[in-house]
Amino acid sequence: MHFSNWPNKFTALWLSILLCVALSLAYSWFKHDIHIQTNVFALLPKEHQDAQLEKTQEYVNQQLNNKVFLVIDAPNDHALQQATDILKQQVTHSQLWQPLKPQLDTDKFAQTLYQHHAGLLSLEDSQLLKQKDYTALTEQALLQVMSPGMPITADLLNHDPLLLFPRFAMGLSNQNSDQTIELEQGFATIRDEHGYSRLFSLELTQSPYNIDYQKSTTAWMQIVDAQLNQLNVKTHWTGTLLFSSFGTQSAEKEISTIGLGSSLGVLLLVWFGFRSLRPMLTEFIAVSSGILVAFAATHWVFGEIHLMTLVFGASLVGVCVDFSFYFMALQSQHRNVDGFAILKPVLPSLFMGLMTTLVAYVFLTFTPFPGFRQIAVFSIVGLSAAWVTSILLLPRLKALNAQPSIHTLRFIGSARHYFLQRDFLRYVVIVVIVLTSTTSLYFLKANDDVRNLQSMDQKLKQEDRYVRERFGQQQGSDYFVIRAENTAQLEKQEQVLLVKLNQLKQQGQLQGFQAIGQSVPSLAIQQENIRLLQQIPATELKNYALAMQLNVDDVLAWQKRLADQPVLTLSSFQNHPLAFLQPSQNERLVLLQGIHNIQNIKQLETDQIKLLQPVAQLSQLFQEHRIQAQSLLFYALIVLVIGLAIIYGIGSIFALILPVSLALLSTFAVQAWLGVEINLFSIMGTFLIIGIGVDYAIFYRHSHDHPQVVGMALFLCMMSTLLGFGLLSFSHTYAIHCFGLTVLFGVIFSFVYATIFTKADDQHQVILQNQQDS
Repeated sequence: MHFSNWPNKFTALWLSILLCVALSLAYSWFKHDIHIQTNVFALLPKEHQDAQLEKTQEYVNQQLNNKVFLVIDAPNDHALQQATDILKQQVTHSQLWQPLKPQLDTDKFAQTLYQHHAGLLSLEDSQLLKQKDYTALTEQALLQVMSPGMPITADLLNHDPLLLFPRFAMGLSNQNSDQTIELEQGFATIRDEHGYSRLFSLELTQSPYNIDYQKSTTAWMQIVDAQLNQLNVKTHWTGTLLFSSFGTQSAEKEISTIGLGSSLGVLLLVWFGFRSLRPMLTEFIAVSSGILVAFAATHWVFGEIHLMTLVFGASLVGVCVDFSFYFMALQSQHRNVDGFAILKPVLPSLFMGLMTTLVAYVFLTFTPFPGFRQIAVFSIVGLSAAWVTSILLLPRLKALNAQPSIHTLRFIGSARHYFLQRDFLRYVVIVVIVLTSTTSLYFLKANDDVRNLQSMDQKLKQEDRYVRERFGQQQGSDYFVIRAENTAQLEKQEQVLLVKLNQLKQQGQLQGFQAIGQSVPSLAIQQENIRLLQQIPATELKNYALAMQLNVDDVLAWQKRLADQPVLTLSSFQNHPLAFLQPSQNERLVLLQGIHNIQNIKQLETDQIKLLQPVAQLSQLFQEHRIQAQSLLFYALIVLVIGLAIIYGIGSIFALILPVSLALLSTFAVQAWLGVEINLFSIMGTFLIIGIGVDYAIFYRHSHDHPQVVGMALFLCMMSTLLGFGLLSFSHTYAIHCFGLTVLFGVIFSFVYATIFTKADDQHQVILQNQQDS
């Protein structure tokens, strides 16, 4: 009776805690203090590299993520212009975007270049000056004058008598753009056999990972699509916002699917097991309380909660019911005994079941992945809270009738009895499993590509590919970071790199690159060009002036004015699309496109020039942590062995660890047969298998006096776990799919092997002493 006095006190305390947590969350929700993170890369650990490089990488990510690209395909020029006007109007009247700016104001940019043209020379003209081939230089100017397509004005001849700037501008145009792409109204436009296309770049006003912003922009895009479709204009959208929005919608659907699937599955399970739907209500209360407390604790610890954490949290329903199924099955055999009297002798095994399950999540907290740590905290707190709710609630309820399901599932007990009575058969099966699984592991492959972390829609990928291919934007995620102590050294390092990249491009090792130095020659080069122009002999200029019928004094005056002419600097270049390639005064970026041989690119690295490969580096990080997780798995087994040895004795270790060990081997063997590539998430799924698998062995270890009841209860537990985590195997996100698939196979094998290999221990009988069923 002393034991029965405590439940009321604990229940009152627990209800008070749940009430406080609920009120606290409600208060935070109304104050908009609840932050749900949807950025999939927030799950990843920060790379341990140079702090300045990390800052640069964050800057580049922000620049790339802050834009949405739109390509419109029109049947004719009129429709193209109408579509452009509609888009401008929609952007102007919306607060969702920054004002729509032309990609380049060509008139203003040309004017800026012309105002600083003194040191701007084409590569060919610069070479002629260095070679002092002044005759060839002046002949170039004479040819331009005679060219019908080259408008020559008196003002141009006065400020640039050798017509150097037009040749520089022509070379710049040929270097930086495809011949088929023209800038109209500042927007890249293509007219070819495929039709009329125009590219727009829309800048975001909020984070692309903001859920409300994603919904608002999606609705806005649908309105624009509808208006443009009326003009027979097709739209192609791409950008981080769209991929993130799809990931959010996919996660929300998966949350509802998993929750609904689990609920319906458990509904059928409890009806089959106990011929009553009451357990659904009790489990809903337990799971809800667990998620409530877990949500509050996780948000308090991390300051936010990731949507991916909620996806896994929805699967808690598949694990929480394990404890209650076991208890209700036992209670059904002692219907006239007080629930807490039944709970007392089985409480140690229920507690051990909870602890072994939590061990899986505890080890997840040792990983460097913020996402896994958050999921671990959510699961530890949620499972613990749901467990407390279950043991305080279930004993107060009337026992249910589980006899029909026990009778239906008696084949489990029969199979168990058959194997346990034949030692030789068991040993043969164990050897076959070990040999078959071990040899199969050689065919197991790993895939650590970080892009598996995000769900991808095929239509979005096709649209992204179309936009890039249509406008030649085959820009990868790799780029060089150039750093120097001052601007002069920075420009010099960039020029050295560009020369080498040009060589690789000519060799076919690289498709292309983008750099400020392609459009803005360094200060040193401009000053050198001016010096070369000043060295032109006066006689050469006089002869040229006479040939061109120019005033000789004007031409000579032009040469004298060169020293006082302004040179082009980055401060005059801020409105150019490539201006963002200089994050700071001491740093520049060079974007790489279409790398065909990464080793040749890596050889260009120096102390001042570093190659950043965000995707490749994160994938490498995934691989390293997967290998670490495999070691962590080994340590987890050791800790579990030590713990079980302390509690159950050394002689019990083999019986308790064998089923789950064989289950792990079989799980990876099946994945090898199916061609499923494992990753970090697959390894993390094995931690959950360890916790659940050992639970099954412990419960069977305690089943000496009720083997049929435990077999039925554990079958229900296994099925509920499959409904919870097994449904994750249908996720569109490959990483979650791998996690769910691993748990799916692991739980099935754990149940089967625990059933046929784990003998009951006479010393651990769950029996109600001094209690008689009436």
